[in-house]
Amino acid sequence: MKRSVGLLWVAAVLTGLVLVGCSKDSTGPSEQAPLGVSNEQSAMQYYAANDGFVANDEVTFADKAIQPIDYSTFGKIDEAIVPLRFGRFVTNVSKNVTIEVQPGDTIAIAHVQKTVTGTLKIRGLKGTDTVTVEKPFTDTSERYIIFKRVNREREHYWMNWIPVASSLVHGGTVAPNNDIQLTKVDILLPNGKTISITEPEKYFMRYRWLRLFTGGKDDMPDLMAGDPVTMRAVVVSAAPDTDFVTLRYGFDFDHGRRARMKMISQESNSDGSFTRTYELSWQAHFHRGMFNAQIDAMTKRTLFDDTAPYSVSWWAVPYRVY
Repeated sequence: MKRSVGLLWVAAVLTGLVLVGCSKDSTGPSEQAPLGVSNEQSAMQYYAANDGFVANDEVTFADKAIQPIDYSTFGKIDEAIVPLRFGRFVTNVSKNVTIEVQPGDTIAIAHVQKTVTGTLKIRGLKGTDTVTVEKPFTDTSERYIIFKRVNREREHYWMNWIPVASSLVHGGTVAPNNDIQLTKVDILLPNGKTISITEPEKYFMRYRWLRLFTGGKDDMPDLMAGDPVTMRAVVVSAAPDTDFVTLRYGFDFDHGRRARMKMISQESNSDGSFTRTYELSWQAHFHRGMFNAQIDAMTKRTLFDDTAPYSVSWWAVPYRVY
């Protein structure tokens, strides 16, 4: 039994951790508990915070440099480069993980909350001068991870639960600067299926490759290199100016792309706000791993007005390339 559970953990958890950063502990989870883990509850908190999709959303969120609006570190950009450059630099991420074990003691749900602080740096022209504008920001995000019990072993208690599904990440600027909101995301997959999401923190995607969990809404998008994917986002904004919506995908420690989404429709609402739909098609990259395709919806003033506050809404959709 110990051997079978150990092999399951290698496939289910360590693979995700290695994909976002190799472990320095050569003994593995079958030999000793992770640092600070003393019971099943703290084990789930540890693995929820370090799940491949959870750890990777911080990488997707941040930039390494002030980049053009459309940029790529793993392929050619088809669109012309826009002279405006910007980058989001994270200075601190605080996490809080709470665990709720469901009746029956076989399923548990981890709630991962993050507060992300940093600086948005914008480089552009002001008159004839080239300037760099810095805007501090505080964003919050939440995501849920479903765990399934696979054992009740006392000696190796940290191996009794494994993550089997993840919700989307739901993030954005805290009040009073939350002037823009994502309200819906459609994912058009290469098999012809369309996934429509309106409640990102309640939309659970199964880790299909584990074959351990049949609940949730859909399987995690599991893509082969070159697979075509189209993503559509619906945004409600208080700003009359067209918002600035980008898709960030393929982010790990060495690869990533940020590409502007095209507005395909706009409607005026009775309260003076606007509902706009944006779309972008892309192809799965050739580097494998666990990633998040993050849709960033910014008010235009966030980038084009040097005195306006930072205002962003973002959702991150987990996906895997194999």
